[in-house]
Amino acid sequence: MSHYHTGVPAAPPWSASMSMQASIVLDQPGNISFTNLDEISGRVVVRCSKSVDISTIVVKLEGESRTRLMSSPGPDGERSKPQLEYHKILYRVQMVFPPADVLEGRSRTASGKGSYTLPPGTHEYPWRFKLPFNNACHSQKSMIATSPLATLGLEAPKVATRHVHKTLPPTLSGFPGEAEIRYFVKATVGRHSFFKENPRTYTPFNFFPIEPPRSPPTGSQVYARQKHAFAPFQDAPVKEKMKSIFGKKPSEPAPLAGDAPFISVDARLPEPAVLTCNQDIPLTILLKRLNASSDPIYLQSLQVSLIASTKIRAHDVFRTEQNSWIIMSQSNMGILVGSTADTEGTEVAINEGLWRGKALPNTVAPSFESCNIARSYSLDVRIGLSYSGSSQAGKLSKASMQRSAQNVVLPLRLETQVYSGIAPPAEVIQRMAEARANGKQPLSEPGPAAAASSAMDEKLRTEGRKSSTAGPSSSAPHSPINPEAPQIPARPGRPVPQQPQEEYGDAPPSYEDAIASDVAPVDAPRPDYAPPPTGEDQTFKQDEKKGWVDFREL
Repeated sequence: MSHYHTGVPAAPPWSASMSMQASIVLDQPGNISFTNLDEISGRVVVRCSKSVDISTIVVKLEGESRTRLMSSPGPDGERSKPQLEYHKILYRVQMVFPPADVLEGRSRTASGKGSYTLPPGTHEYPWRFKLPFNNACHSQKSMIATSPLATLGLEAPKVATRHVHKTLPPTLSGFPGEAEIRYFVKATVGRHSFFKENPRTYTPFNFFPIEPPRSPPTGSQVYARQKHAFAPFQDAPVKEKMKSIFGKKPSEPAPLAGDAPFISVDARLPEPAVLTCNQDIPLTILLKRLNASSDPIYLQSLQVSLIASTKIRAHDVFRTEQNSWIIMSQSNMGILVGSTADTEGTEVAINEGLWRGKALPNTVAPSFESCNIARSYSLDVRIGLSYSGSSQAGKLSKASMQRSAQNVVLPLRLETQVYSGIAPPAEVIQRMAEARANGKQPLSEPGPAAAASSAMDEKLRTEGRKSSTAGPSSSAPHSPINPEAPQIPARPGRPVPQQPQEEYGDAPPSYEDAIASDVAPVDAPRPDYAPPPTGEDQTFKQDEKKGWVDFREL
């Protein structure tokens, strides 16, 4: 669903008066998402049915990160209260009318008019903005003061105290009334009369950030591993079964059919573990025999899913929401893994064609962290295996084998990052390297943001709301890229790779707008990004003057 207006839209009721309507038309087509360094441009279209007096026409490029969570009940039976947190992560202003020369001439004239008369008809005023790299929230003074709405019993956000200086986050929706990141262009036509409404209009657009610089490939892999030992079957020959039918018990229990398979299963990703939006998953699944048993093992089911954990914060209230995308899922496969000639130590790769060609959906946003919302990912692999024993394979019917088969589903989970696939311009990377060489640090340093994120994790863990990994905690393997888990080498004796944090500081790094102020927009194909359409929740859809107060506009 596109968020762009391809023509002059009908002005909404709240933005129009009987004699004048305002709308915004974008110059860019509606099938792209904007990214850092892009120029977004368009026109403000003002239609007048009769002559009207106006003072200014102002266009704003804005981005907002909003959250709303309910607090816990108080100790004395106090009711839960909504906590609202609001951050203006992007704010650029351009006055398109009157022109600069006219405005300057008016200021020099003591008797200059305070308004201008627009004749009947349609009037267009062009505007243009360049999208920056970083959010602007850290540099903005608090826009939310003690709102008079609170005294009227209406919800109003409190002053936010935590700000993150990072690359602008992507457009995010799908959490109606709880969390939202949105970008839009807004135009306001200022009327000279205090008693006449100022027509307003806005046009939302999707934003998809440039990815951070990638660490060079190490040639190694990170992985999650599960081990499983099948139980041996009892070898019950036909003669012994016949004796038991006539009441003759065998003199001794039936012997075991031999060692049952003892295996390990790995899910591996290239190091560093990064997935790319709209691209295939570079996953490898290996099955290794850990004992001398060569009995056949069958792949019965396989499911690969991407799990998103969205941490939402509204002041002192935290919540983690989970979403999942099934990349592929098959069952009743009955595929022989390896062969009966496999010996101890044999490693067999599962056919990659089962998940190759199945790219990440275009609703997946890249990993990010903003002042009050953060998104992280993990890859969940569930592999179902079946074992029927070697001696029974030739003596029992297929139906009997299926009834007696041992089936197990092994969950494997790998922490990973998701990048947008929009590579930063080479010129920006070069300037960042030059800044570091000259003793300047254009990248964000670890500081309050990382500490606050750790505090959020600890609070969620204490309250029991920290998301668990796949499967029981006793069997779920540690992820090798989890900083809290031990680092497990993918291959014995592999070289220790250079960690991205050593090269980039607080990963993912934040670009400095000064470095890229005169760099041209990215001229390369970019992934399609289509977040879920924004709901009509009135908490987030109302104008700032009707609930979310921006005191710079009052």
